[in-house]
Amino acid sequence: VKRAWTLLESLLHPLRWVLLTLPPIVFAVLIYVLLKGKSSMPAYMIYCMSAYCLTIWILPLPRLFRKAKANMIHRLTGTVFGGKYIGDLAFRGSVSIYQGMMVNFLYVVFRIFVGIRYASVWFLTIAIYYLLLGIMRLSLILSYRNRGVKSELHCYRRMAWLLFLLNMPMGGMIVLMVLTDSGYSYPGYVIYLSALYTFYTIILAIVNLVKFRKLGSPILSAAKILNFVAALMSLLGLQTAMISQFSTEGEDLRRMMNALTGGGVWFSVILIAVYMLLHSRKMKEVKSIDPLGE
Repeated sequence: VKRAWTLLESLLHPLRWVLLTLPPIVFAVLIYVLLKGKSSMPAYMIYCMSAYCLTIWILPLPRLFRKAKANMIHRLTGTVFGGKYIGDLAFRGSVSIYQGMMVNFLYVVFRIFVGIRYASVWFLTIAIYYLLLGIMRLSLILSYRNRGVKSELHCYRRMAWLLFLLNMPMGGMIVLMVLTDSGYSYPGYVIYLSALYTFYTIILAIVNLVKFRKLGSPILSAAKILNFVAALMSLLGLQTAMISQFSTEGEDLRRMMNALTGGGVWFSVILIAVYMLLHSRKMKEVKSIDPLGE
């Protein structure tokens, strides 16, 4: 058994020169066989060899990825910014606010240009939505740079009121989705990549909601709440694209699903804003009783 296991290990993890020479040769022959389109015993052998070569190329990838990640982290920790970014969760959260704001404003410029170019109310509504998101993140940045206990609570409460304002262009987008068949569309297999990215952002937003809440910074918590709201809208946009791409049930299903999901997202934002207002009042009472937060 031990000898068989050793043989299997040597086959699945061959020497480097085998990895560099055998797969390219086999894949080249495989392309030739596929182009000829003939089935024969040698062709089947090439199919098996190509599967083996693909396997020995894939197996080292996790180890190489871990090694590359470790090297990257080691290099980053050697710099002032990188070391602080990796080791300081609060600093990493503040940097993400800057990144989100820059992306939002760039997206606003793009959507305004496209909206004017094609006279599209849908694109202009999206531009207003991302403009408000960018302004909210800019407000978070300014508050975080001059933060204090009272200013953080004030910023947190302001974000709650701004969520009510953000719900206006969100509501406009939802109405356009339901009434005018507006929505997102992705060519070919891009829709699957978009779905993976959307679910990734939602999971990441939920994880960060919990993680940054433990830091006790209302501003960073508000930033992660804003990311979660944006992820909800991305999920709604993905639904419109999925229905447009795959649904054969007609107009009624599209309107019903967009109305249900859109209404759920809209009311969820209302509930989040109300929660933030109530939570900010509770935090204010705690701070007034114990100014040191002990």
